[in-house]
Amino acid sequence: MIAEIICVGTELLMGQVLNTNAQFLSRELAGLGITQRHQQVVGDNAERLEAAYRLALSRADVVITSGGLGPTVDDITKRVAARVAGRELVLRPEAEQMVRERFRQYHREMLPNNMSQAMFTPDSKVLLNPYGTAPGAIVPVGNGQFIVHLPGPPRELQPLFREQVKPWLAERSGRTLVSRYIRIFGLGESDVDNRLRRLEEGGNPTLSPYCSTGEVMLRATASAETEAAAEALLTPLVSEVQAALGDAIYDIRSDDSGSMARAAVEALRAGGLKVCTAESLTGGLIAATMVEVPGASEAVKGGFVTYMTESKTELLGVPAEVIEKYNVVSAEVAAAMAEGARARLGVDIAVSATGLAGPGGGTPERPVGTVFVGICSPLGTRTLPLRLSGDRPRIRELTVKHALNAVRLEALQLKGKQQK
Repeated sequence: MIAEIICVGTELLMGQVLNTNAQFLSRELAGLGITQRHQQVVGDNAERLEAAYRLALSRADVVITSGGLGPTVDDITKRVAARVAGRELVLRPEAEQMVRERFRQYHREMLPNNMSQAMFTPDSKVLLNPYGTAPGAIVPVGNGQFIVHLPGPPRELQPLFREQVKPWLAERSGRTLVSRYIRIFGLGESDVDNRLRRLEEGGNPTLSPYCSTGEVMLRATASAETEAAAEALLTPLVSEVQAALGDAIYDIRSDDSGSMARAAVEALRAGGLKVCTAESLTGGLIAATMVEVPGASEAVKGGFVTYMTESKTELLGVPAEVIEKYNVVSAEVAAAMAEGARARLGVDIAVSATGLAGPGGGTPERPVGTVFVGICSPLGTRTLPLRLSGDRPRIRELTVKHALNAVRLEALQLKGKQQK
């Protein structure tokens, strides 16, 4: 099966909105083993959209659109698709009921033009939308081809695709695909590739790398007629990756919902441990990133934001003479911050971060990107010196990931000690 994505909206062409829908859909299609050779972004222009549809249908079995399902005059996605299919839009009762119910739930007045959101071709499969006012649809256009309409907002598009479109595509593909998403921290892309090159050359199962800030993610996917057969192909590959990369792997799961924060929180919860933070350059980001994870309330007790130098002494008890002797950006201060936080909140693990995120403030001895992470637990206190590069947001993001990884590893060590 070959699919093509068409994202509709002038705001995408003008750069006013980041096209995250194309990224999401591309990953989902790849996970299903569906080939994608082209993508298109089209403004709110009927002639150009019709040309895009006809081009896509000349080379794909399924065309997936995002956006343009609203009630305004520039919401043309369905109307143009119906013209291409040679059909008329009609009011679909199930869609009308959904739209009316959604407006009642939102305590909003339903205007006459909102009724256009309930209009589809007679032979369309309507995708009722629990997350917004615009239903989607799977529209047959002849020759065994289909156009799939999805709403533009990602918070609507993503669950609608996963819950209704993805099963439909999987059934039509005639194959079962099983994937594992393997997340890696502490090794660069070239290092990972060097260790796994032989495994990346396989045809089935496949191993594909993706990179983000400071991390590498591998998607291992096997295709077979049954899920059990796909699992049997995939398991040896995942085991070989684990053997090659060891502790650098921090998460393996069947979807791409993993994150360093989730891995840290899960490690803490598995050991019945509590953590607190003491943050300078990250300004609370370490704690904030952890509490985004459901269940974090069982593991994250609290934290301190000690951005100014004197607050490190006032809130954490870092001796002023230590700051004066070693500098506020130092291993000694990071250690003292972690120890002070742990003593004040009585937790199992405390993590700290102090450093220079820039753009100014660097010196030849301590350039921008100099960071120290401290970790304190019953195993003792240690520090992690970092020399990070990039702009201010990147340095802070990398600091957060290093700090969370330190928490994860410390929690795993403590749990291992408990079990002995």
